[in-house]
Amino acid sequence: MIALVIIITLAHSYFGFEQQFLQTQLTGKFKYLNRVLRDNKRNPQYTQGFTFLNEDTILESVGLYKKSGIHYIKLNDVNTFQHNQNLDDQFFGEGCDIINNKVYQLTWLERKIFVYEKEDLQYIGQINLHPSIKEGWGLTHRVFNGETQILISDGSGKIHILNEDFQLLKSIQIFYGSTPVNYLNELEYANGILYANEYTKTYIFAIDLEKGKVLAKYDFPDLVKEANRPDGCLNGIAFNQKTQTFWITGKNWPFIQQVQFN
Repeated sequence: MIALVIIITLAHSYFGFEQQFLQTQLTGKFKYLNRVLRDNKRNPQYTQGFTFLNEDTILESVGLYKKSGIHYIKLNDVNTFQHNQNLDDQFFGEGCDIINNKVYQLTWLERKIFVYEKEDLQYIGQINLHPSIKEGWGLTHRVFNGETQILISDGSGKIHILNEDFQLLKSIQIFYGSTPVNYLNELEYANGILYANEYTKTYIFAIDLEKGKVLAKYDFPDLVKEANRPDGCLNGIAFNQKTQTFWITGKNWPFIQQVQFN
């Protein structure tokens, strides 16, 4: 019995040490840059997907039943929606991305992927989500070994990797140290690193997808507090290729914040 108590005590001590080590070693550094304000009183947007079309235009997917849609916004006029397309009431919009000159938008429990023209967001068609992916949450892509790969999250701790035809190649569980993460949501792939937020939390993970490991955790509790939206967590990550900075926002937030990750 004494030996068992010692083993349990040592295990707890090791776990506590590991958590302290991770908090110290994996805490990502960043600085705030510019900010643009949104009118979330007259026209709140339940942001689900967020990615740049070009240096000053963002593709945004918004959710909720009977309120879902997709549109472009300019950084110098974020309250004007360009080429706005509303989804039918039975669909809940989720992540979005621009892949090979087409726009793709996930839906949540409906598990459909809507396809649009990049220029004006005119509807082209839809694709069924792969049966192994239980729900549609986050969407991004990368070029890996010369091939375009689609990356999808489904509310678990896994990232699903698909080919250009949306056929599943493999699924990777992500770990923070030795602990599996969960509720991976909005996704953005930049400079060989996958960025993902954890649903309802205040932080964004930087992930090495090949190793399935979190490289850094960027925490923004001050932004969440300032947004002051009990109905809206952090949920928008867009990387600007020209400036090499991120613009982040959340569901119904009154601003979009530019951030430099160090």
